[in-house]
Amino acid sequence: MRFEKTDRVPVLPTANAFCTRVAGVSMAAYCADGPGSADVHLKCWSRMNPTVDAVQCDLYNVGFLNPQWLSKVKVPGVDLPDDELWQVEEAELMTVDDYKKIIDRGFYAWFLPFVKENLDDPLARVASTIAAGPEARRKYTAAGIVPLVSAIVTIPFELFCGGRSMIKFMTDMVKHGDLLDEALNVASAEMLEANRQMLRASKPLGVWVGGWRSASTLMSPKMWERFVWPYFKATTEMVLEEGVIPILHLDADWTNSLDYFKDLPKHKCIMSPDGATDIGRARKAMEDHMAILGDVHAEMLAFDSPREVRDYVQNLIKDFGGRGYMVSSGCDIPLNAKPENVQAMISAAHEMPPL
Repeated sequence: MRFEKTDRVPVLPTANAFCTRVAGVSMAAYCADGPGSADVHLKCWSRMNPTVDAVQCDLYNVGFLNPQWLSKVKVPGVDLPDDELWQVEEAELMTVDDYKKIIDRGFYAWFLPFVKENLDDPLARVASTIAAGPEARRKYTAAGIVPLVSAIVTIPFELFCGGRSMIKFMTDMVKHGDLLDEALNVASAEMLEANRQMLRASKPLGVWVGGWRSASTLMSPKMWERFVWPYFKATTEMVLEEGVIPILHLDADWTNSLDYFKDLPKHKCIMSPDGATDIGRARKAMEDHMAILGDVHAEMLAFDSPREVRDYVQNLIKDFGGRGYMVSSGCDIPLNAKPENVQAMISAAHEMPPL
């Protein structure tokens, strides 16, 4: 993060579903046992030689997706065959009237009953997984692997876009912009305080500050500046105030907004693009301002050869001059990734002499 010289470039991927393939566990069994997911992950990484330096997903419960997306999720072993990947259902669960309820009642006074009634009480379903977090992190540390990310925080845009469905929400930004402004402001203030208390209680090393549908290429610059950036910046600053590392997890393409990230403090955050953002332009835009984590593409890990993966990683290391860069998959390692390609991603950094 501080652009200092290290003995090697560290490898910090994120993976959950992929780990089931290497560990020999069905997706249905994995999804049914959130507290046990850390053991599945560790079994996977123990079979890699050399193994990873850190992980961005210490344990997992598919129920985490329900309150993050305000959407229903089809689960393997329940709604899908045992070894299928879970699927988020795109549906209009929120209405415009829900914005008014948030403004009138407050965000959590609306949110808690909403998720309980519409999404099968996901907060109760994930409670045991959250409680297993400290023990999971002890297991990683004992294995010599740093559990970098222990939570995800995001902005109201993401919740509303999922709950309204993407087309409806994008229409709301045009037709109901003032109403949306009010609802976003109310929700953001409450979410910032709730997330602050969560960070104080759990004391993680780092958290994802996540953006997926809020990517800047998915809307006009004026809309992004109005509905996304103020909230993303405020959330990142809150994480920093609590002494936690923000990993700016940028799904989709954020290339045309890279300069905004220079408004964040130098050497305090990590930018993590998923392969859609131009990592070369990100490096030039950030210079020595912010470290970058990524972005070995999902399709590369699934379909390319180990030699192609190794060459891609080592060329990135050279492009960055060995500083301010960390090797990772772009977002999650996909379920169908070849284990030999994941091993090549890890080995490429370990084999590379210091620059």
